[in-house]
Amino acid sequence: MHKSYAARIFLLIFLLMILMSSWMYSLTVKKHVLRVGRKFLLLPFILLVFFLSVPAVSAGEVLDKEMQGLLSELEKRFSDYGWNDVDLQDIPWEYHRVTKGGRPLFFAQFGSGSNCTLFISTVHGDELPTLYLMLKLADEIKNNPDQYKDKCIIIAPLANPDGFFADPPTRVNGSGIDINRNFPTKDWNAKALSLWKKNTDSNKRYYPGSKAGSEQETLFQIALINRFKPQKILTIHSPLGFYDYDGPSTGLDSFGDWVDKISKETEFPFKKYGIYPGSLGNYAGVERNILTLTLELPTSDPSKAKEYYDKFYSAFLKFIDLAGQ
Repeated sequence: MHKSYAARIFLLIFLLMILMSSWMYSLTVKKHVLRVGRKFLLLPFILLVFFLSVPAVSAGEVLDKEMQGLLSELEKRFSDYGWNDVDLQDIPWEYHRVTKGGRPLFFAQFGSGSNCTLFISTVHGDELPTLYLMLKLADEIKNNPDQYKDKCIIIAPLANPDGFFADPPTRVNGSGIDINRNFPTKDWNAKALSLWKKNTDSNKRYYPGSKAGSEQETLFQIALINRFKPQKILTIHSPLGFYDYDGPSTGLDSFGDWVDKISKETEFPFKKYGIYPGSLGNYAGVERNILTLTLELPTSDPSKAKEYYDKFYSAFLKFIDLAGQ
């Protein structure tokens, strides 16, 4: 039930109580007071008609307004970066939770099928071109629905909106936590904070938080995995400049050969970077055996975004088509 309708039912009960009280009072007062009381008996009916005549605001309308506000923010930022060839409208955006800053954590679902691919980008808000690549891909799929209708594709282009819209943009989210160190992996309690202190000298850019899975941005990605049960995940970062892989050694058709081929085609190296407590590669790839491929772009320079999209676009399509055994 929508909150607006629940409020109206409550209001109706409240007005009926006033009406009953007025009626009971009118039976006991003196004759000259009774005349005044009868006049006031009309008040509940007038209020009832007024409130019921005001159009209810549906959940969808509220979502549209909040989502449109975020899209307007994005369009302004896109203008600053010269990203003028992406249409953010008419994409089936959906969201069910917001960040600490009140921004929607949104995604789009395209097509259907058992071989589902999940794309995630801008986990770190200062890795700017990653956002362009995924929004451009969503725009491409939107404009060619027949080509992708038999493929399950989920795109979550902005996993850390508060970090992205910070001035300047930040790796961490609005609570100062590195989302890619906050997943509730099995080794988190034993290692996350101690390794953060030891390996980074408590660098705030990599702070995993005081509790695993504490952040809405983390829970958002977990919810996507639980809901769509993707067979494979491609997450985009920058600026280390390589492909990385976490997950099972089998389960997809000749994945090792595929990575080698894509690496050669895109002239981009493949490197086994390793996992961390609380990372997506650890949570999804190692612990849940979901093929998790990371594309680390060469830089975080937004002016390079279009160049990177052209370079890796074919790899995205081939990753979508990569079939399970």
